[in-house]
Amino acid sequence: MNLDASDWLLEALAAEGVGVLFGNPGSTELPLMDALARQGRVRYVLGLTEAAVIGMADGYAQQSGQMSAANVHVQPGLANALSGILNAARARVPMLVTVGQQVRSMLPGAPFLGGELVAMAAPLAKGAWEAERAEDLPALLARAVRVARTPPCGPVVLSIPMDLQVAPAPASHPPSPGEAPPAPDPEALTRAAALLGAARAPVVLLGDGVAHAQASRVAAAVAERLGAPILGEPFAARAPLPTDHPLWRGPLPGFASEIHTALTGHDVALAVGMPVFRLFGVSEGPALPGGVSLVHLDVDPDEVGRTYPPAVGMVAHPGLALEGLLRSLGPPDDAARARRVRSEAEAAAIRRGRRAALARGGDGAISPQAFCRAVAAIAAPRDLVVDEALTSGRLLRSALSGRRPGTWLAHRGSALGWGLPAAVGAALADPARRVIALHGDGSFVFGAPALWTAAREGVPMALVIADNGGYEILRAGLEGLTGRAHGGWPGLAIDGPALDLVALAHGFGADAAAVSEPAELREAMADLMSRATGGPAVLVVRVSGRTPPVGYPL
Repeated sequence: MNLDASDWLLEALAAEGVGVLFGNPGSTELPLMDALARQGRVRYVLGLTEAAVIGMADGYAQQSGQMSAANVHVQPGLANALSGILNAARARVPMLVTVGQQVRSMLPGAPFLGGELVAMAAPLAKGAWEAERAEDLPALLARAVRVARTPPCGPVVLSIPMDLQVAPAPASHPPSPGEAPPAPDPEALTRAAALLGAARAPVVLLGDGVAHAQASRVAAAVAERLGAPILGEPFAARAPLPTDHPLWRGPLPGFASEIHTALTGHDVALAVGMPVFRLFGVSEGPALPGGVSLVHLDVDPDEVGRTYPPAVGMVAHPGLALEGLLRSLGPPDDAARARRVRSEAEAAAIRRGRRAALARGGDGAISPQAFCRAVAAIAAPRDLVVDEALTSGRLLRSALSGRRPGTWLAHRGSALGWGLPAAVGAALADPARRVIALHGDGSFVFGAPALWTAAREGVPMALVIADNGGYEILRAGLEGLTGRAHGGWPGLAIDGPALDLVALAHGFGADAAAVSEPAELREAMADLMSRATGGPAVLVVRVSGRTPPVGYPL
């Protein structure tokens, strides 16, 4: 049998360690679909929408630690996929997205199926290319894989015209590992160690890059040596270290004024593997207080110094930089040991306050606090919790204390509908781990088609939907913006008609139920976990309770 470039592409993916291709096909992918039927090394997982396809590839890559692959259909498919590509880019997910392009000879005539793809993808993807000749495919694929896998990792897009998909197969494809990030600069390490070693009140800020580099242990050791409290980056996807570490205070908030408050009183901030800072909305003043010296370590040269000039900046592998920093610091002195005792006591007091806040709420309805407590009651230490609960899940990280890297995955991007698809992909990547996905009602609707894939693939996962009947975060934002409550604002309630989320879940092939009474919540959650064995099971939790106003100074 003569092999064509579609056969070659699948063999190349298999050589790169890609065993699953997520996709939603169209007519410009027909040669690829034909080739998939002729081989057994790459499994095709069908998604009903491109956003769900990219979300599943995102979760698969994040949980497996490997590059994932997805295939979408020409301009409409890529347009639908861009929200997922945005999320993957924000979370630094290594992903190859191939796109079927129309036959090249038709492109000058602006065919019904066909059009500019590279320019569409370029603003969001880490790289984007289109093959112009079959003989270019090996070099283009090698480049795309290398770029996707080189820290900071990210999604890349490769457009392959239909006529090239049926061209004779190119030469075999050797695997293309990514390039390692640079080693830390010894002189910069010396300066960073001197600054941190002389600090009166240092603070350590850890981002997803710490988890990507598997540097949790050395990050904790540096904080312990300094006696410094540890805070996470705003909107982190990962737990950078076990969240029951005695120095851990939780993630930073998303507003500059609140970050400023959290960092006031410190004189040196060590930020590792994170932007400084990615903010949610506008607020008064800078996030970094005056007089705080910044030491910033990250693999991304675009992040180091982007917003705040560091006293010491290093573009380097976070783990190697932290190891070098720990050696340069040497053993702790009495002042550092005293700081550690004090910082641990302060972190313990913060945790007690959060537990007290978590214990409040009720008044005859299922409050957001009760929702979070119920989730915590069913989540075992090894379970993977995938969180896009948003408004109702604000206290979830406090409720789920003791999460380890690899057991927590949250929405870092900004495009809704990531959570359920990511949970499906993560479950396929790590089938031995139980998966609990959490959504708000608004965000669930964006990603709901992934339920069908979960049912088709028999993914044993639990989905909990916090249904507060609208876009509660927007109501809270409008209260903060205007200073008024109940302003008669349009576009906030999801009613008239209300969504029947149970019926929607049933329609996609999932087992589903709902609960609205606080006394029944615990039993309903336990029943959910017993149902989530041979496929996806859904519980819609009718949540009541108002979110405090979000401050947007005018």
